[in-house]
Amino acid sequence: MALHTLKMMANGGIRDHVGQGFHRYSTDRQWHVPHFEKMLYDQAQLAVAYSQAFQLSGDEFYSDVAKGILQYVARSLSHRSGGFYSAEDADSPPERGQRPKEGAYYVWTVKEVQQLLPEPVLGATEPLTSGQLLMKHYGLTEAGNISPSQDPKGELQGQNVLTVRYSLELTAARFGLDVEAVRTLLNSGLEKLFQARKHRPKPHLDSKMLAAWNGLMVSGYAVTGAVLGQDRLINYATNGAKFLKRHMFDVASGRLMRTCYTGPGGTVEHSNPPCWGFLEDYAFVVRGLLDLYEASQESAWLEWALRLQDTQDRLFWDSQGGGYFCSEAELGAGLPLRLKDDQDGAEPSANSVSAHNLLRLHGFTGHKDWMDKCVCLLTAFSERMRRVPVALPEMVRALSAQQQTLKQIVICGDRQAKDTKALVQCVHSVYIPNKVLILADGDPSSFLSRQLPFLSTLRRLEDQATAYVCENQACSVPITDPCELRKLLHP
Repeated sequence: MALHTLKMMANGGIRDHVGQGFHRYSTDRQWHVPHFEKMLYDQAQLAVAYSQAFQLSGDEFYSDVAKGILQYVARSLSHRSGGFYSAEDADSPPERGQRPKEGAYYVWTVKEVQQLLPEPVLGATEPLTSGQLLMKHYGLTEAGNISPSQDPKGELQGQNVLTVRYSLELTAARFGLDVEAVRTLLNSGLEKLFQARKHRPKPHLDSKMLAAWNGLMVSGYAVTGAVLGQDRLINYATNGAKFLKRHMFDVASGRLMRTCYTGPGGTVEHSNPPCWGFLEDYAFVVRGLLDLYEASQESAWLEWALRLQDTQDRLFWDSQGGGYFCSEAELGAGLPLRLKDDQDGAEPSANSVSAHNLLRLHGFTGHKDWMDKCVCLLTAFSERMRRVPVALPEMVRALSAQQQTLKQIVICGDRQAKDTKALVQCVHSVYIPNKVLILADGDPSSFLSRQLPFLSTLRRLEDQATAYVCENQACSVPITDPCELRKLLHP
């Protein structure tokens, strides 16, 4: 069901088939007509979802969608210093000087497509242009494919939202063409539409940068880069984390800032006094850093995650009732109540994300305090999960993980060595929701060796990079072959 839903979303109009990325939500059950705003937090979470779908299915359809999302973010929502902007608006003028309209930047008329793609398609069983092929595949019609019920302001009359109507195989069979030829023609046509769209007035860019959403985007790039084995994507995650540390972290207090802004010439500016972070800023950034450590094996990111978690506990933890408040005690001094978010919405609850973070930190360090805090958090929300589990699916997932045995997958080897990278990539290729990936480089003074003394007992086999899968303080036999490791992880 999950894979089918992701495929239908990616085929629908909620996905921007011309410029990639996803719009905010669909106004219908067919994923056809969206609200055209594009949010950073959607791109971040969907990149992870489609990467995991690729892990589960092996179908490159999902990895292609994930790569397209990140391509869009790199092009349209990225600051030159590594941070990520918040959103692009839904409205823009159809022509310069005109009144902005919903979706004007993204919709097409048949006439526009015919003018842009007039070339005849050779080998078809009937007269056919590239434009006609694209319009058939994506469901464009002369009258427009948007129902009046989905256009209450009448702004989209005669317009079309691209949505995949047929598989490549059916489109190819309809015109007697080779599937790969159709794929090439459609991709070429979409690229021409993309180039033409550049000349339209663009939607407004919301250029503020939020720590929480940047943390989500670090996860998006780190997870996708790790799954696909693409260092270029991991570098985007690394640059995002560096941006957070440079521009949204106060070294003196150890606190995160909630937001920063793009100033003249692309400079990074803050309000005065600064807006300090809320719970979600810490939770999402910590998760991003943990994902980045597993993708890059650079322990500095894990160390910073631990420090931020300590700060989160100091500022937000409810020592009486368990769980985390949304705001600091000092910032909420004038409020009658300090609230706790108990619902996963468009973004997961920060308490749900924190439950996962605490589990992972326990796996990375072996410190019992993290597990105790996780259990206390889950207990605090237990009645809510029992009565309305659909309200907190991310926390229910954390509860399920806490009840199971966490795998510590340890790779003994040099971070840059080919055999080490092969074992690491093997781990990333398998969907293992309840695990931590640890690199043991043999240095007893390293950060992780100090946290987990048992790492010093694990040895490389015949001077090769060696993997161990550990559960309940017991480790598997040493494994040097990525294929054997995959069999153990995914029997």
